[in-house]
Amino acid sequence: MSVLNRLVRLIYPDRCPYCEAVIKTGDIYCPDCETQMRAVRRPITGGAQGFRCMSSFIYDGKAKRMICSVKFRKRVQFIPQVTVILAEDIRGCYADCVFDLITAVPMFPIDEEARGYNQSVLLAEELSKLMAIPYAPLLRKIKQTKKQHSLRYAERKRNLNGAFEIIDKELIRGKRILMIDDIVTSGNTLGKCCREISKAKPELICCATLANARTVVDEKAVF
Repeated sequence: MSVLNRLVRLIYPDRCPYCEAVIKTGDIYCPDCETQMRAVRRPITGGAQGFRCMSSFIYDGKAKRMICSVKFRKRVQFIPQVTVILAEDIRGCYADCVFDLITAVPMFPIDEEARGYNQSVLLAEELSKLMAIPYAPLLRKIKQTKKQHSLRYAERKRNLNGAFEIIDKELIRGKRILMIDDIVTSGNTLGKCCREISKAKPELICCATLANARTVVDEKAVF
């Protein structure tokens, strides 16, 4: 490691994504959080409006804190650490699948500009490196919508009508695609994205998220 990199590490040391304690370079969490997160980590399998979906954590406790830090406090430096866990769970849950492309749920341009990044795209790009699967943006969001978590279930379905469109149909046709988002709640956002992509006739679409905030699993999707 260069002298400059050592100085940077000294001023900005690696931190645990779940409690922000200082950790050794290369570690993905501190010893205390490793014990706690392993105890609650159980990849959750279910569906997103009929499409297979898996998540590494329940959206609660330290997992929720980590996602909120990434999403709302610009702690994007945690992305590589948490993606290691997500990649491991994807390999386990989708052992029967060989994916051609990884993509992510898009944000409306104004919303992405206001935040400064799309955390789902950052997750997907990091997964692409770890899993050696090409990343490609397959959809664009063409309508600004209300925040899904602020709406009732029936309103969530209507809110996303006409919100997404395919960028390049030929890139999708016949491909096996892994769609990434940070959280799944009702599954409407992932479901709408997958249904739009389905119009271009891919061979397969599956979903993966860091966390699952639902209390009821979509029984329509058989895992």
